[in-house]
Amino acid sequence: MAAGAALALLAGYGVADAYDRVPGILTVTEPIHIDPVPKPEANVGQQQLAGPLNTSAPVPADLTSRLDELFDDERMTGKLSIDIRDAATNDVLYTRGEMSAKTPASVTKVLTGAAALLSLGGESRFTTTAALTSTDGAPAQLHLIGGGDVLLGPGESDPMQVMGHAGLATLAEETAEQLKTRGIGSVQLSADVSRYTGPTFNDGWEPGDIGHGFITNISPLMTESGWTNLQRGSPRHADPVQVAVDQFAEALAAHGIDAEVGEPAAAGDGAEQLAQVESAPVSAVVQNMLLASDNVSAEVLGREVALAAGKPGSGAEAPLAVIETLRRAGLDTGSIALEDVSGLNYGNRISAHDLTTLIQAAAASDGDLSRLIPGMPVGGLSGTLAERYEDPETTPAAGRVNAKTGTLRTVTSLAGTVLTADGRLLVFSLMADDLSPGTAGRGREVFDEAVTLLAECGCS
Repeated sequence: MAAGAALALLAGYGVADAYDRVPGILTVTEPIHIDPVPKPEANVGQQQLAGPLNTSAPVPADLTSRLDELFDDERMTGKLSIDIRDAATNDVLYTRGEMSAKTPASVTKVLTGAAALLSLGGESRFTTTAALTSTDGAPAQLHLIGGGDVLLGPGESDPMQVMGHAGLATLAEETAEQLKTRGIGSVQLSADVSRYTGPTFNDGWEPGDIGHGFITNISPLMTESGWTNLQRGSPRHADPVQVAVDQFAEALAAHGIDAEVGEPAAAGDGAEQLAQVESAPVSAVVQNMLLASDNVSAEVLGREVALAAGKPGSGAEAPLAVIETLRRAGLDTGSIALEDVSGLNYGNRISAHDLTTLIQAAAASDGDLSRLIPGMPVGGLSGTLAERYEDPETTPAAGRVNAKTGTLRTVTSLAGTVLTADGRLLVFSLMADDLSPGTAGRGREVFDEAVTLLAECGCS
């Protein structure tokens, strides 16, 4: 297998506690809305590469009957789409309804992350800029131009972090210096969010999701992904652009510049750039998005994929651009239909076959796509899998599974890789929708037990 196979193991053996623990497992009595969100801390720790896989390791045998028993368990009330393969050979080990397109929930982010890595490149960055458009009037006109970095910090830039890698306080200090050299002590400050067009809120989302912290109005400018604070379960700001521009104005004031905040306005082509700050690399942004299951980051990355394809940066174009990017990369996309790129919309559809094809390609990749799997949560260690694979029935999979979770009220899904006891890397997609109300937690137990069965597998 190519170097991507080793990368696929990276998070399972190198990451420890990049995030605090996520909330406890879902109950079987409460309706489930979406994945529990880990505390949105800023840093995604450096990880270590595992050694290359032994491609001569035997593949698991006699799985069918045991997996059938699990998937037929009464706890699983939904309709299934399942595809399990050997990562090195792409041989199919088990399928059930693999061509049937299901609602993926947050597993949609696997597509978005892959498209971002393929189209933007893992090393590219997003830039936030302060630009001057007029010095004729009093005060001068200053624009804070959003460039797609929604993980900006309100404080100083911190190169060791992902969230807060670029900081508004640093941008303000550099901007103030430039203004003072021009003899400017006061400005009219406007946010320029013209990079994205169209509605900022998807018709398939619920307005109440802002207060629950799941999503907010999407723009190319916000701090800390729009969260009101970085505590677990915090809500998002309904107007994150206003928050960001107010924070920038306060930071300018700390450096002696009086900034009066006005309405958002585009800077225009003649704007003079004064200062800028850059985000963490796209690969780190994708990893942060997958670990925290951050819907805002996903929606922004989708718009950036659309812009990279020469399309408008809109919520309508983002799903189309993600699918087209995957198709151009030679991946199967026939089952994919997307209404958003975060997975909040119930109208999204993808089959286990197409999803597993993508994950297998990532495992085999030597390019930017190879960064997809290491960015996924690790069973028992990080992100939305931090408190899974902890009970006696599933602990054998802890540290051996890298996967993206997906949960809506009637949906549970899990897709990624697992390393077997014999050193064979498997790729899998486990999807169930149309679940009976209140049973998604039990369906998730079934999927975790299935992955554990794969991890424990003895090969002949």
